[in-house]
Amino acid sequence: MAGWWKRVSRALQMEEVGVGWPAEIVPYRAGVIGGVAGGSVMVLVAIAYGLLSGRGIWFPVNLIGATLVRELQRASPEALMSFHAGAFFAGLFLHGFLSIMLGVLYALILPTLPGSPLLWAVIVGPLLWLSATWIILPIFNPVMVRYVDWPSFALAHLAYGLIMGILVGRMPRVRTNR
Repeated sequence: MAGWWKRVSRALQMEEVGVGWPAEIVPYRAGVIGGVAGGSVMVLVAIAYGLLSGRGIWFPVNLIGATLVRELQRASPEALMSFHAGAFFAGLFLHGFLSIMLGVLYALILPTLPGSPLLWAVIVGPLLWLSATWIILPIFNPVMVRYVDWPSFALAHLAYGLIMGILVGRMPRVRTNR
């Protein structure tokens, strides 16, 4: 058991700077850049799903937008296939905001994780998105829970984690002053 803890401690390779403070951190902008890039890849996956499923490119956008555009909560799948300006802007805002915030959260926790940033990106990125989805989505957007295509949704989250993690993991770290 003690050997395992020594390996984990070596994997962290962080000098103790202060109580609970890593010697190096990832800049916030890395999370912003990674979040925007990962979120953009999610959009591409959603567009591909919309085209391949025959539901069109507006279906995934409207599902996201229905979080803020409440009248879409009662819309039929057919109605969700057409363009709705309010849902487009609401979905764009919400998706962009969440993509950036989860990228920043990943950048904040990355220095505390042992091992490869890419491995953690494939685990943590989708885990952050899916936990937000399973906890928050049923409360704020039940129509999305009803109509989302879970395999493409999972693929989009995996793509987000991979792209976001690659970018955040490659950003130079900054030494802390503590």
